[in-house]
Amino acid sequence: MIMPPDPSPDRIRAQSVPMKKGRGTRILTRAALVAAGSVAVLAGAGWLGLQVEPASHPPHPERTPELNEIELPSDLPDPVRRYFRATYGDEIPSIDTAVVWGRGEFSLNGLWFPARFKSYYDVPGRTFRRDMELTWFGRPVFRGRDTFIDGKGALKITGLFGLVDLTYEGEKIDQGANLAMWGELLGYAPSALLLDPQVSWEPVDVNTARLIVPFGEAEDSLRVEFDPETGYMTRMTGMRYRGEEAEKTPWCGEGSSWRVVRGIEMPHRLPGVWEDQGEPYVVLDLGGAEHDVDVYGPERIPR
Repeated sequence: MIMPPDPSPDRIRAQSVPMKKGRGTRILTRAALVAAGSVAVLAGAGWLGLQVEPASHPPHPERTPELNEIELPSDLPDPVRRYFRATYGDEIPSIDTAVVWGRGEFSLNGLWFPARFKSYYDVPGRTFRRDMELTWFGRPVFRGRDTFIDGKGALKITGLFGLVDLTYEGEKIDQGANLAMWGELLGYAPSALLLDPQVSWEPVDVNTARLIVPFGEAEDSLRVEFDPETGYMTRMTGMRYRGEEAEKTPWCGEGSSWRVVRGIEMPHRLPGVWEDQGEPYVVLDLGGAEHDVDVYGPERIPR
């Protein structure tokens, strides 16, 4: 058998180098495709997880008893009187406590998370607590707790598998929590804005009034707008501290989709907006409510 002559070393190098380059390119291409596919899968899973709503809170164990009623005061500004008559008539349910819960969405650095919340209000005590969970695939990844107790506000945030544990307190947190509480009571426990001797209303125009509320030894206020046709509250605006920022920011709360819950007319949708951002940072959809029930104890307002 005649054997072919051995190729020269230069020929071997000339043939082998292109083969190594081609193989390396294919490997790199495959690796890039796998990495891109993995990123796409992770991104798709991340997006999918944000489409899953959390389970709703179960109904509160206590039910609303028969509520006492009070007559509508005669000295209210016209748009405020129209609001109460449109939602309740000439007699207003007198409410001392309220529990509300539901689901919604919260924007965290521009990323919208499904959320669920439950809030407790002691109206005469000017006290509230709200627990909110931001979820992914229906599981909590962040928990936030807002409180206003004994004139002091606090915001506690935990999550990301124990990596986040933050608490914010101080005069700026106090002011923001106090104003938010009064704004929510306008929809959830409206008699609070008629029975508290330190709460008053001032007329602004035919569809607007100024709500003046206590804040420690001082006062704060919200500008409240009402729909000229239905009489319902549509928008409230005020100046709030956003966390610990140095200056107050114009803040807006809106009410829509009014429905009757346990005999109380309430807004089922409450978006919150920092007006310098121009769009909501939170949207709360009411799932249920009870009034004049116990709001104190474990996992409620601390005694």
